[in-house]
Formats: sequence, C-alpha cells, structure tokens
Amino acid sequence: MSRPFAARCALLAALLLPYGCATVPGNAPEPPAATPAPLLTQFRLTGRLAADDGEHRFATAFAWSHTPSRAELSLFAPTGQTLARLTLEDGDAALATAEGERHEADAAALLEPLLGFSPPPLSALTAWIQGDPGPAPDRIERDQAGRPYRVWHSGWIVTFDSWQDDRPRRLTIERGAARLVLLLDTWSSEP
Repeated sequence: MSRPFAARCALLAALLLPYGCATVPGNAPEPPAATPAPLLTQFRLTGRLAADDGEHRFATAFAWSHTPSRAELSLFAPTGQTLARLTLEDGDAALATAEGERHEADAAALLEPLLGFSPPPLSALTAWIQGDPGPAPDRIERDQAGRPYRVWHSGWIVTFDSWQDDRPRRLTIERGAARLVLLLDTWSSEP
C-alpha cells in the first residue's frame, strides 16, 4: 500500500469517526423535562383504585376532594354505597365506616387495614396524581415527551403508565409486595 493512499485512508477515518460515535445507541441525551401543569392546591378527582399486598386484594371507586386545609377521600362499593370516608383536617385523620368512626394523627394508620399496607405519604401522592415527581424524589426517568415515566421516592416506585392531556391517566405505585394502581377518571379544580 502506498504511503499517500494510507494517509488518505487515515484522514478519511479521522473525519468519519466522530459521526460514527454520534449514533452509538445508549449515548442519546435524556429528553428535556416537560413543563408540568401547575400543581393544584384544591381539586376534586374521581377514579378507581386497586390495592394488592401479595395476599389480599382490594378494589374500589373513589372520590378525592382536596383543599389546602382539608382533604376527603371516599371509597365506594360497586353499588355506589360509601364504604369508607377518610377526612384529614387540622392534623386529625378520621375514618368513618359502617363500624363507626376512628381518629388517628396519621391517615396511613387508618388506611392500612383497608389496603393491606401503609400507603405512600399524602404529600407525595398529591403530587404524583398530578404528574409531578413529588418532593425530593430519589431518581426520575422521563418519557419521550419529557414527562415523568418512573419515579423512585423513599422506597416507592411510581410508574406513570398512561397520560391524558397534561395529567396522568393511570399510575402504578409499588413498594415490595405492596401495589396500588390508580385509574384517574375526572378532574375538577373545584373541591
């Protein structure tokens, strides 16, 4: 091989090398974060939920009314009858069922017997249902549109399974054997 030919090949390889590296799979940058809709401080949400702890399953329709000072979560039987109503107000959590009313300082203690596991913190859940990764997530993966796809937060893994407009439609929230699936049907900015 002649020296000028070898030099031209080396020069061509040097010129083409950067273009070849730019297309290596796995080197694509993360999609930029989408501009999320502002978090609502008051809303009314209806939907369905399914909870599974590996041994017990629970499914219900729900209505969640939320303001900065009060939150109310109602769980319904298939007939539309209210099974339970959780109210959070002024640092007090109350759960009303057919068996009576119980009060606790922590809403999770009241919901645990219904779900089979302690639910995620309300502050994080309020953000997740609105498509926000929540306060201080450990890690975030984003979809092609830059929206959160999977969020790790204090042992919980939240997967945003589907979206409708700028809000999540379906979320799967897991920690260990505990699994909570939320299907969000209707939103209103009025509680």
